[in-house]
Amino acid sequence: MLKHVFNGEIIAEKPFTDKHIYFEIKNAGVYAVWHRGRLFQRTAIDKFILKLFHEPSDGMVSMGPSIFRPYLNSLDTARVETNRFYAEPGKYSIQIVEGSGVSFFERLFLKLFPDTPVDYSQYFIQVRESRPLYYMIGAIPLFVLCAFCIIGGFVAGFMAPSILSDLGIPFNK
Repeated sequence: MLKHVFNGEIIAEKPFTDKHIYFEIKNAGVYAVWHRGRLFQRTAIDKFILKLFHEPSDGMVSMGPSIFRPYLNSLDTARVETNRFYAEPGKYSIQIVEGSGVSFFERLFLKLFPDTPVDYSQYFIQVRESRPLYYMIGAIPLFVLCAFCIIGGFVAGFMAPSILSDLGIPFNK
């Protein structure tokens, strides 16, 4: 359930230096905007806003913020999902405009770190296929249930001799 929430197919990936990102969506569905950059480096997430446009009509498409703000790290890069949107098949573009699209708490957290210059050539914006939010919400209780089943299996295996003897069933080791 969670595989495509985090690792959907990449539709477009451009460096932050490109202020317009053009891409085509072939299937209707939920898509996510991810920011990829160097691990343990300050990003410019508080310095811009992304605006999504449907190309033929130049109509603006609403992009909601990512609720859980999932992120993935590798040895030297990190990705964070910032926006989600539903799109029909067609051509789209994302414009990068100056401004701040982060919440009050994120701004407070960003003030803790020095405002060092960001190397925009190593900072990318990705558009990926995603799944609806209820996939993530549904998968969390399933993970917890699986953990209880695994732990319960181990406990039942260790306690089997005493449980069987309490039930009057002879048990030989």
